[in-house]
Amino acid sequence: MGHAELNRLLKRQIRKSGIPLELIERYPAFFDSINEAYVSFDKDLAHLENVLELNSKELYLMNKVLEEKNKTATTSALKAKNKLDKVMANVRDIIYEVDSKGNFTYLNSAWVEYAEVTVEESIGRNFMEFSDGINHFDQEVFNQLYNDDFNEILTVFSRYDKDGNRRWWEMSVKVVRTINGEIQGAIGSLGDVTKMKEAEYALKKANKAKSHFLSTMSHEIRTPLNAVIAISNILLVDEPKQSQIENLNALKFSSKHLLNLINDILDYNKLVGGQLALNNEPFNLRQIINGTLKTFSYIASEKNLKLIDNISPELPDGIRGDSLRLSQVLTNLIGNALKFTKVGQVDLIVEKIEETSETVKIRFTINDTGIGIPKDKLNSIFDRFTQADKDTSKLYGGTGLGLAICRQLLNLQGSTIQVESVVGEGTTFWFDLEFGKLQKIELTQIDPEQDTKFDLKGAKILIVDDNEMNLLVLGQILEKWNVNFDTAENGKEAFEMASENEYDTILMDLMMPVMDGYECVHHIRNLEGSPSKVPVVALSASVSNEVVKRVVDAGMDDYLCKPFDPVDLYRKLLIYCSKAKSHSLAKK
Repeated sequence: MGHAELNRLLKRQIRKSGIPLELIERYPAFFDSINEAYVSFDKDLAHLENVLELNSKELYLMNKVLEEKNKTATTSALKAKNKLDKVMANVRDIIYEVDSKGNFTYLNSAWVEYAEVTVEESIGRNFMEFSDGINHFDQEVFNQLYNDDFNEILTVFSRYDKDGNRRWWEMSVKVVRTINGEIQGAIGSLGDVTKMKEAEYALKKANKAKSHFLSTMSHEIRTPLNAVIAISNILLVDEPKQSQIENLNALKFSSKHLLNLINDILDYNKLVGGQLALNNEPFNLRQIINGTLKTFSYIASEKNLKLIDNISPELPDGIRGDSLRLSQVLTNLIGNALKFTKVGQVDLIVEKIEETSETVKIRFTINDTGIGIPKDKLNSIFDRFTQADKDTSKLYGGTGLGLAICRQLLNLQGSTIQVESVVGEGTTFWFDLEFGKLQKIELTQIDPEQDTKFDLKGAKILIVDDNEMNLLVLGQILEKWNVNFDTAENGKEAFEMASENEYDTILMDLMMPVMDGYECVHHIRNLEGSPSKVPVVALSASVSNEVVKRVVDAGMDDYLCKPFDPVDLYRKLLIYCSKAKSHSLAKK
């Protein structure tokens, strides 16, 4: 090949190196291979330049696209930020963020009302700089923020503003940590809950006033009712004429019915307030059932209804549980069944459904052949002050509280009340309760049925009450039991008599003029010798838990609520008079 055909770059290199042109013609094959390499290099270079040019164009276009996207994203971010700022500016609660040292890094505009300084003046300052006016009892809450192990706090504290007004604030704090678990800071909120707190206080005050009203009214109603029930009991065991028995039974039933209504209202108030406590004591199941049915024997006979009990022989006589609440539920259900039944019968079925070595589960079923309940009312009848029909209360009476109380009492014991009914044919209520089984030694402690001919001959008792009717009634009861008794009309008289005489038991009213029962017992317990040991049984028309606690704290031995069953009084006197006699004999 001639040198004219050589690649331009190769020609330049030959000239620069001073190689003679004759060599090209002498070694054509060698220079051809070199020339091909240069030609190939030129082609690759041209291709590379072309590729680079294309890539540059693509990069340029991509850069333009990214710039547009960045503009869009920035605009969206700004819009979102502006929107968030508007939202935060209108949030009534304070939203804040602090760093690991407790210095504010963010605050929304609601902060100004709380701190009375601008957000700009507060950023970078420590949150404790704004603790002025916080109730000193609540300062302990803020000390938790310095604990390394705290993660989240939700609390309420009070703070006095510049005008001296107390305001309540709900504060939430949540720690923000790094990946390594180190505290990076915290975020939270602060909200004014003053109105809610004031409403809470107002509700507590209203509930307290309601409880006080109910307690006062209960006391005022129970006091004369105690005399009515007690006198009817006295007259019934005093061999009345046959013509008088019907009227006395009606009087006794009506007074007990009134007492049940009062108890329902008070118990519902306790249930709603979570103040009702359950007992867990040994009792005779058959005695409770027979006693409950006996209460309704008069009304059943008056309506020519059969009141039938079907108690399984497999049931134990003695069990452990709350006999009072069981009796209360049965009384409400049987009373309702008799009320709404004109013809036919009411059945009480009691049967064992489960048993273990320590417990027995018993089902109580009350059937009646009464008016029945419509299906659409089966759920609402358990609501307070609600009856199946708007005319029910007019025709049959009642408060509409009985079934509501039954349901809550059973729920309190882990049970539920069930109901089935057919209008015009009758209704069935049933519920299951689990009781503890008694050991042999406990079975012997349950009193058998008592004879109505009580005798406490030789006992000496002091009755303390400012109500003349109560003194009269108690005196008549004790006379029938052959008791030697004295009376006192206030605590001062009672203390003087207890100091000078030895009594087997003192029956102590609580609310009296001159000196109340609590103060009287306090003085008696501070006497020297045996008078300080005399058993004291409190008699009160008040049934609140606070009264029972005060009775125990005052040093009294027992408590009996007015109106009381003479049988309950007799049993207590039998126990305490026996103890007093034993103590007296031991001294001799």
